[in-house]
Amino acid sequence: MHDRPDMVLPETIRSIASRSGCKWGWRPDAIPQVIDAAEQAGLLNIGGQLQFRLPGATCECYWVEVDAVAQEPRGLRWTERVARAATVARQQFADIGNRYDFLSEGRDAFPAAFHAYEASGGNLGDCLWFIWYLKADRTRPTDIRSRVLGLIRAFRRHDRQQ
Repeated sequence: MHDRPDMVLPETIRSIASRSGCKWGWRPDAIPQVIDAAEQAGLLNIGGQLQFRLPGATCECYWVEVDAVAQEPRGLRWTERVARAATVARQQFADIGNRYDFLSEGRDAFPAAFHAYEASGGNLGDCLWFIWYLKADRTRPTDIRSRVLGLIRAFRRHDRQQ
């Protein structure tokens, strides 16, 4: 099992991400593709929030967010959770895209940092990311190493029983 579900995403999706520590972000226009890729990989789309990664500062607009699992009913199977969360994430992301001007939200919330960055010739669009969280099903291995280790353990148990 990957400890980091984002590593299960296709390279084409990972290659367009910005990573800061364990947080992965994508340009807002790529989020629908991230949602689709996560769903196809069997990952749960948790959601995320708008973030600006300026040199020396991270400015998070936590109120501009998607929370695809907040209203999730209990008792769903993993595959149902994955499908439902992807649908909710797509809708919520479209809704916030219609409701907010992302650059304006950042400028209003962090005027000094944004002004200084722009005054130095920086382009805020280059710093605009949408941080996205994913969760893998911990009950099933999703990488080859885990599958191989599982088979080795099974063979060892079988050998001990002989």
